[in-house]
Amino acid sequence: MAQNLFTDFPDRIEQLKKYCELSKLAVPLEEAFGEKNFFKSPEEAMEFYYGVLEELGKLAGTVIRPQAEAVDRIGAHLKEGEVILPAPLEENIKRLVELGVFSGLASRANNGFNLPQSVQAMALEILAHACPNTALTVAAYSMVPFVETWGTEEQKTRILPKLLSLEWKTSMALTEPSAGSDLGQLRTSAKRVGDQYIVNGNKIFITSGSGDVTFALARTDPTSKGLEGLSVLIIPRKIGEKDNYRVTRIEEKVCLHASPTCEIVFENSIGELLGPEGEGFKVMLDLMNDARLAMAALATGIACASLEEAKNYAKQRITMGKPIFQHPMVADMIYEMEMEISAMRALVNEGAMSFDLMRVAKKQGDDKAFKKWRKRYRRLTPLCKYYCCEKAITISRNAVQLFGGYGVCKDYPVERLLRETIIYPIYEGTSQIQSLMVLKDTLKDVAVNATGFLGSLAGAWAEAKITRDPIKANLLKGRNELNLAIKSILMSILKDKFKSDIDSLKHSNIQQFLKDFSLNLLTSKTDLTYPFLVAERLARITSDYYALKSLSDHLPAGDTARRELILNFAELVLPRMKMENEYMIHRLPSTINYMKRQIV
Repeated sequence: MAQNLFTDFPDRIEQLKKYCELSKLAVPLEEAFGEKNFFKSPEEAMEFYYGVLEELGKLAGTVIRPQAEAVDRIGAHLKEGEVILPAPLEENIKRLVELGVFSGLASRANNGFNLPQSVQAMALEILAHACPNTALTVAAYSMVPFVETWGTEEQKTRILPKLLSLEWKTSMALTEPSAGSDLGQLRTSAKRVGDQYIVNGNKIFITSGSGDVTFALARTDPTSKGLEGLSVLIIPRKIGEKDNYRVTRIEEKVCLHASPTCEIVFENSIGELLGPEGEGFKVMLDLMNDARLAMAALATGIACASLEEAKNYAKQRITMGKPIFQHPMVADMIYEMEMEISAMRALVNEGAMSFDLMRVAKKQGDDKAFKKWRKRYRRLTPLCKYYCCEKAITISRNAVQLFGGYGVCKDYPVERLLRETIIYPIYEGTSQIQSLMVLKDTLKDVAVNATGFLGSLAGAWAEAKITRDPIKANLLKGRNELNLAIKSILMSILKDKFKSDIDSLKHSNIQQFLKDFSLNLLTSKTDLTYPFLVAERLARITSDYYALKSLSDHLPAGDTARRELILNFAELVLPRMKMENEYMIHRLPSTINYMKRQIV
């Protein structure tokens, strides 16, 4: 079993050194948020990042992973209103504080390491590989960037040292009994009294809600509705020795037993404002996007652990006179797992790099670059969350399958790893919510650039036929499948809205038609039943395309091994994309008819 979860995994080293182009970002990132000339060269920065991950990988492999089973078995317990975490988990967190993990993304001005988001994502992947409970706890406690972005100077001076040292353990409190995915139904209220707010209400499903402070979304304008009039409040769990809010229960879950999922109750609790009053949804959306990228990184780490266990077992388990690794179906399963994980890691890295390029551009005052990278980050975040969290379940399930009957026995870790994955398509917005975000962003892009979309619709297929570069050809084929999916959705909207036989229009007429009407496609009267019905299939097609693109965009010249992986991954995903398109066209209308029959 690997002792260093960074240096013993060449794929991780290559991602850092060869495939993320981090050396180009290191110096601008330091100039924007660190100390000018802190690194003498990009190479020196890369050595620093490598060293950070090497130390973390060693701790993860030698200390944290050996305790993962005990952490899960002991679990968290509620005793007289206090949540008791497993002693091994507490020890893990203590060691990580000493290593400086919670200082990673903080700027040097605030005594941080100013690490790129891509390095932080790799760190979360490594921790999840070692112990999913520990990794999720680290993610929940990592609120430093959030406070740096939205806090006042006084709040930064007062609060950041407590977060860096983990004197304050944190949580994010959004969900309520009547407001899960629909935050517009949120009822927790906050009334301003002087510089403070008096908060009443309750929250459920709050990860690590038993910490020292929670960042809660509450309605500060009692006359508001929906997402208006919400604010983010910093609410300490205790003021002196007195409870400021109560943890009334922790959920009994099938997974992540040591990560307490809490119900918390505010009863005239005292809080302070973070960010502008009334703009809480905007403020919290910033944190939610970061959290979704973190969930994708964590899911990738668990998938890596499942692959490692499956591969080791397949090489040792003998059937029919040879290791099962040498049986074709087993080899096929394992190779698919490897390819998917490479794509997951590349996609997460692409999202992380977009985040850093976005904030550097904002700091530099480059509005054009800022808008470009903000749009890309917004585009990639739900795709990372959807793709990685869904694939983690498939990969972990296949690992259990390779173990046969032993897979469901607690003698081996794969049953635990499978259990840990099943929450990830739910955390921080379900896969279906991510799919709706993909649908919304896609329709918005088409609406503002309809002519460009039609050009791409015609050009991608044609160019794929003539290009001599097989990687470029496959990427164009993927783009064509994505375009066909968008076309199916677009045509369903246009046919309903204008009651026209769009397919009978000539190509030139379609262009003019879209140019005239594209910005008015979506109104309160537009029937979106079909687009909503196929949103998840669109998300699958889109995430497959961007996963292939993330792998292809950073291929170094002469890297034959990576080139082969990209070509093989294309052979995996292109038929999958085509199948989803076939379903969208031929299968799903029957579901619409089924829905109509159920309406009484």
